Amino acid sequence: MKILKTWLKTDQAQAILSVVLAGLIWLFYLTVRWQRRIDPETRALLEAGKPVIICYWHGRMFFLAGAWRKRPKTLGFLNSAHRDGRLIARALVRIGYTSVLGSSRRGGAMALREMSRHLRAGTPMAITPDGPKGPRMRAKAGAVKAAQITGVPLVAFTGSAAPRKLFKTWDRFCLPLPLSRAPVYWGPPIYVPRDADAEMLEACRQAVEESLNRLTNEAERSLGQEETEAAPEGDSDSKGSDKARGRHARA
Repeated sequence: MKILKTWLKTDQAQAILSVVLAGLIWLFYLTVRWQRRIDPETRALLEAGKPVIICYWHGRMFFLAGAWRKRPKTLGFLNSAHRDGRLIARALVRIGYTSVLGSSRRGGAMALREMSRHLRAGTPMAITPDGPKGPRMRAKAGAVKAAQITGVPLVAFTGSAAPRKLFKTWDRFCLPLPLSRAPVYWGPPIYVPRDADAEMLEACRQAVEESLNRLTNEAERSLGQEETEAAPEGDSDSKGSDKARGRHARA
């Protein structure tokens, strides 16, 4: 087991795993029965080729495989600089997407500048506002800052699936199974004024969080599933709070 863990950290292993992950993303795109619901204003932005900042929860990342009927020409992702984030980044690059490495915990300022550069060039960017380690379904401020700097709107994106595998991880990672039915929802755009003060920035952050959680709950209710709980407000350790409550969402 120790030898395997050591090997998984090597560049060779990461290259192989990135190929496998890229294949899985294509498998989900081709075999899941996607049901897309897009806010009209957001649809107009996407059809016009306007950049948006797509916000999706860490536990729902695989649903982006079915976000569009036809893959966009350009799309960028903000990925954690941690080993797992780098693996995901390599898989996305293999598919043809752009990746920016960084998070609120590592390389955040540089990642924000790089992300803003791509947005100004017209590339939509996708970000997990509760990544890379939580708290679950609680938005951090990074995406809001990028929206303020660039003038690009924020858009919530989420989904659920039946059947699915819901893992007992900090993010309640939701994996759609092949041939499952998966509703995916796009929320309305949220604009952040360039001259927004701290109070307005916080209101925008809350709006992103509320939009994501509301849409996630709607997707789960449409399939008759139990809603996934967000971590308690102000909790900086999703794993710890889960152990304290001793509760897990179930498929």
